Amino acid sequence: MTLYHDFLAWVPALVILAFTILFYIGFRIVSIRVIRFILDKLPFDADENIAAAVYRPGRMAIAVFGGYSALANSPWEWLARTAFLSNTMASLLFIAFYWSLYNFSSTTNVIFNHFFTKSGKKLDPAISGLFSSFFHALIVFFALATVLSTWGFNISGFIAGLSIGGLAVSLAAKDSLANIFACLVILMDQPFHVGDWIICNNVEGIVESISFRSTNVRTFTQALVYIPNSLIISTPIQNFTNRHMRRLEMTLGVTYDSTREQMQELVRKITEFLKEDPDIVDEGITVAFSEMGASSLDISIVCYCRHTGYDKYMKSKERINLELMKLLEETGTSAAFPSTSVYIEKTGV
Repeated sequence: MTLYHDFLAWVPALVILAFTILFYIGFRIVSIRVIRFILDKLPFDADENIAAAVYRPGRMAIAVFGGYSALANSPWEWLARTAFLSNTMASLLFIAFYWSLYNFSSTTNVIFNHFFTKSGKKLDPAISGLFSSFFHALIVFFALATVLSTWGFNISGFIAGLSIGGLAVSLAAKDSLANIFACLVILMDQPFHVGDWIICNNVEGIVESISFRSTNVRTFTQALVYIPNSLIISTPIQNFTNRHMRRLEMTLGVTYDSTREQMQELVRKITEFLKEDPDIVDEGITVAFSEMGASSLDISIVCYCRHTGYDKYMKSKERINLELMKLLEETGTSAAFPSTSVYIEKTGV
């Protein structure tokens, strides 16, 4: 009879443990279905991504809470009322909660990327990694403070100590902090991205990386230049990658034996050719007989090419130059070259 009563006393605890084990095993399937039901407006793979972030912390919380609840409903309930076990249970639940937040703030998480791309701007890997590291440090700090507070420690002294330590570090690393804040400005303002062609502080090249301290630019002579971020935000930046068109400017010199009618015909044909060319923007085309030079009649040509990349731009320029040679032949004119005429005056002896 005593054994029967002892068994009945353990029934609630055993039932709670059984449900805990079942929920522990099926947590991933349940969490995916619940998240899919609630967040059906997110991308298709969002449910799997979010479930992966809460999977391990959730199972940890289920195991801790289920085990504690089973102990609290067993003949050993006095153990659950001890400060050590209750504080341990609360600490582990807090850790599971902050663990989930830690996973959500990772760059691989769809929620993190969704909030940063909601504005429609391009999500730079450098800025996403920087914010992810910042949120990770902040979450770890709050998790540590919460656990210490749960165990009865006075966290005001802990926070004050961190503040004093942070002040000392900031004074000792003033230049480094200036570069870090400049890095934040660069990543938020986004005057350039990795892979862009820029000129900054008299350095021209391709941006290879953006770090806390400096921006690394690979010049066209293949030298790697490290420019401090604090210097970048205080100097003008030319970003050639961001332009939508590229200015094409040239001067065509024609020989002085060309007639007025030939010059007019040549200017007209060049204008018509540029307006019909698919690589040239319709607006901003200027073709004019601009100057009588020292050894040529100069026709100024200004237009804008749709291609901004160097290779395609040079191919378009080559094709235009070949067409100009063809138009010179059609109008009976020829290109001039620098020359000097020498006249020898004969005088009587």
